This record gives sequence, C-alpha cells and structure tokens, in this order.
Amino acid sequence: MVPGEFQAVVLAAGKGSRMTEITAGRPKCLLPIANMPMVWYPLRMLEREGFHDAILVVADTAKSEVQAALEKCNLTMRLDIVALPPGKDDWGTADSLHFISEKIKADVVVVSCDLVSDASLYPALELFRKNEAAVTMLFLKPTEVSPADALPTPGPKSKHKPERDLVGINPDTSRLVLLASVSDFDETLPLSRGLLRKHPHLQLFSRLMDSHIYVLRKWVCKFLDHERSLSTLKGELLPYIVRKQSSKPAQIIEDVSVVSGTIKKDIYQFAEESNIVSKVLPKSIFNDHWGDMKGTFQDDKIRCYAHIADSSSFGMRVNTLQAYACINRQVIQIWEKVTGAHPLIRLHQASEVKSTQVDDSTMVGEMSHLAEKTSFRSSSIGSSCTVLSKTRIANCVIMNNVKINEGCVLNNCILCDGVEVGNNTELKDCLVGEKYAVASGEKHTQEFLAKEDVLMEI
Repeated sequence: MVPGEFQAVVLAAGKGSRMTEITAGRPKCLLPIANMPMVWYPLRMLEREGFHDAILVVADTAKSEVQAALEKCNLTMRLDIVALPPGKDDWGTADSLHFISEKIKADVVVVSCDLVSDASLYPALELFRKNEAAVTMLFLKPTEVSPADALPTPGPKSKHKPERDLVGINPDTSRLVLLASVSDFDETLPLSRGLLRKHPHLQLFSRLMDSHIYVLRKWVCKFLDHERSLSTLKGELLPYIVRKQSSKPAQIIEDVSVVSGTIKKDIYQFAEESNIVSKVLPKSIFNDHWGDMKGTFQDDKIRCYAHIADSSSFGMRVNTLQAYACINRQVIQIWEKVTGAHPLIRLHQASEVKSTQVDDSTMVGEMSHLAEKTSFRSSSIGSSCTVLSKTRIANCVIMNNVKINEGCVLNNCILCDGVEVGNNTELKDCLVGEKYAVASGEKHTQEFLAKEDVLMEI
C-alpha cells in the first residue's frame, strides 16, 4: 500500500442495539474479547496491513474511556479519535462520515469496530485500484462452528433470525451488481434483461457475510456529504450506488437554487469529475468484457466490485450476543491468526492466581485475585475481579470488578461489570447485567438477571 493512498476510518459509535443486555454499562466498542477491547481487533488488522494512522469515530460520552483503554493496548498507529456531537449517538454510519468529511483527503477504507478477522485487505484494494471503482466491498464466507463450541447463547432463548444479504457478483470481473436484503423479496427475485445481458454469468449468494469493510472513492464521500438524505452506508448508500451502475445518467442540467445560488449535482457528475479511467482507458486496448462494441467497463461511469475472501480466512462480526459468546470461546485458539502473532498475556503479572487449575484457554486480567481450590476452564476473567475458594467456572466471560463468592458453579455465563455472586450459587447459560447482585444459594438456568431499570430499557 502506498502511504497516503488510503485513509482508514473505524466507526465505533454504535450502541450495540442487538446486544443491549451487555452494553448498558459500557460502549459496545470496549466490550472485552480475550481481555482486549473489541475495537482493538480492527485497529490491529489495519496496523498489520500497513496503515500508520486512522480516524476513530466514537460516541461523545465514550471518548475519554476509549482513549484510556487504547492507550494500554500498545498500538503503534496514530489515532485521531473524533467524538460525535452530544445527543447524536443514534446517527447512522453515513452520518458519521458526513461529520468527518473535512478530514477526508483521499480514498477511504471504512471498517466497523466489531470485526474480528485475519482476512487481507490487499485483494480488495487491488480490485479497487485496477478498475477505478467507486466502491469495493469485502465479503467473508460463513465461519463453521465446531460442535465443541456450539453452546447455547447465555440468557433466555431467542427466536431472532440473523439478517441475510442477497449479493449478485459477476465472477468474470468481480463486479457487484446486486445488493439487497433477502427479506426484501418473497419467492421470486426480479432481474432485468438488461442486467443479465451485461452480466450473463451472474452468481447469486445468500450466505456471504458482509465484513463491513468498504473501500470508497473520495468522490463517493463528497457525494455523500452532498446527499444528506442517506443516513447509513449498508442500508442506503451502497444499495443506491449499486443500482446506479445499471442506470443511464440523465441529461446534466445545472440546477441553480434560487435561494442559495448553489448548483445541485447528481451522482454521475461527482463520478465524471473524478474518474480518470473514463478519460484514459477508452484510448487503450484494455477491456473487461467481450462480445459487444461498448467501451471500457461497458461505458459505466459508476462501478462497484466485491472481493470474497478465501475459505481459509476467519471472520466474524461481533454484533449479537451469540457472536459475542462464540468469539470469546474461540479467540485464544485463533489468536495468532487474527492478531498477527501479537503477544498473548494469558495471566496478567499484576494478578494473584493461587488456583492450580487454570487451563490454557483461560485469561486473567490485571489486579484480579483467584483463590486456591478454584478451577477455571475456557474462560476470560477481567480486571479487578475476585473469585473465592471452592468455585468452578467454565466457558464464561467475566468482565471487570466482579466478585464471586465461595462454593459457586458457573457454566457458559456472561457477567457484566460490577456483578457480585453470593455463596453457593449455581448459574448455567445465564447473562448477568451490570452491578447486579445474585443472592446466595440461588440456582438459575438460561436467564437474564439484571436490575429493573436495565430490563425496562431493553
């Protein structure tokens, strides 16, 4: 990658609307995954790919907390942490790009804060360069979960069905020609004859995972800044641009506003003003198609592309409770892949671990105390936690400042910050909200335990 050719933007202001049970007490981007904040993983990925700096967009209320957390993570890249205006935490992803438009000086790689992946960005960037694309998306093949990791999601059973995308790609050119939600269609998918004539070898996918890595041409960001009605990238901007590829630009008429005197532009004008390829390649012998007399790229001024990472790549969007529980069970096994062999601190030297039964799949954060006669298996213990004797913990995520008293048995649970578990308590497949106190001797299975105000919010 040429330094300065691309800017990296990491969007981390989201509230985590699909996992509010565990984001009530801390920003989604700081949820711990193997005792590292979630946002560290995409930042580490960008660092491995050669980026020296990045713009990190966070909620106004979270800026100081995010900054303090990342200062402990030993990142070498420079971070420009930008907070959204107060009260704008519900802005969409496109709104966030609107807000930082003055900072965008080059083509942009936009990354979501909840991606954990070892996929390389280079194939997508090369596809973007070679074809002077407006947009290039990176898709990942579904990650298979082994039977050993197929535990229930902590908390009550949920009937929530994951959203699936319908993606149409020309395998000969990697052109992305269809992007929609499967739920938008009933039993039939209407495709125009013109689209099929241009892309006769169209492949349709319904199980690809959108990594939420988008490479955007600078002119797309300018258009987005101009077209303020588009609030989200995935839901609005990208489907709009994909559709515009197969549309013919209307006759360009400069519409001067009587009130402001400004000239209104459509998307084709933004593309035409910035598209070098449309001026150079028609005079060369390069072509991406055969069988007709059309020019380079079939005379399309706007072009979208998609790269599908190979099946050996790992990738997971940690945007649901199920994904959060799953990644914490897997992350130590895939640590070297997803972090580029970053040093793994399994037992923090500032903690007191008296237990002799802590397996190699367990991590312990700083300033925690694990008493003797305790056992830990495949679990993550955060900072400033206390676990007293005769306690067994397996397949759990224990966040910060948690106290677990004597004689407890916890299996496949998530305990948020500040929880206290009383003596001789048994929890299985449970989710315990921030600062909740579980009374001594209680037994719970597949429940969400939280204060009433948290339950009301959910």
